[in-house]
Amino acid sequence: MLAHRNSESRRMRPAYGSILVLCWSLLTLPALADGEVVLSLDFVNEEDLSAYEWLYSRDFELERAADDRDKIEFFRDEGGLNIRTREPAFGLAVRKLLVPAARRMRLHWGVADYPQGASYQHGIDNEAVMVMVFFGEQRLPSGEVFIPDSPYFIGFYLCPPAGDDVDQPYKGHHYEKTGRYICVQHAQPGEAVVSEVDLQAVFLNSFGLPRMPVVSGISIEIDTTDAGNDGHAAAFIRRLDFMD
Repeated sequence: MLAHRNSESRRMRPAYGSILVLCWSLLTLPALADGEVVLSLDFVNEEDLSAYEWLYSRDFELERAADDRDKIEFFRDEGGLNIRTREPAFGLAVRKLLVPAARRMRLHWGVADYPQGASYQHGIDNEAVMVMVFFGEQRLPSGEVFIPDSPYFIGFYLCPPAGDDVDQPYKGHHYEKTGRYICVQHAQPGEAVVSEVDLQAVFLNSFGLPRMPVVSGISIEIDTTDAGNDGHAAAFIRRLDFMD
């Protein structure tokens, strides 16, 4: 929740609802001051539900190929929610929500298998996992006839060592005015990391607006449509917290 994405997969990437001077070091501070958690999604729990049952019970909707288990598999284990592709695929789990107090976000997550060649810096806009945060409820023009309008959004992703620059807001090939994509951390394959993001600082710096609209939705995405290793990738998410 985008130079070589096929037009069909790119077209719907941030279709939220239809599918769906600060220092840059504020983006991923290693230890932000503790604040009150205003919304938490714990993907590691004791409920005897499949990944799909769990997602639906939390009001997520599966879009694009996310509900095609031959292409994208969701499963749960003691490590949390796992996402895996076996071929080039693009899918996402989308949830609408309103979190007026959210100013920061903490993610417990990791990548087991990066899509080969994925790099927003070099125009291969793929990732093993991305958490997209939507801001505001107003849909803004995409600027293109066949691209759905969307609220502002920022997609946060992990990248391998020596991958994309950390904290750099990349533009995609669509939604140039309303969307950004940011690698929050370099992580070794299989490494579980904790990423903390100052959403307000990142939003203001990315879009040059005087204030951040309310957090209005999230999506969990995987895209390997242009990867060089037959499209396989794997990642996991253990917990997502929004904080004030």
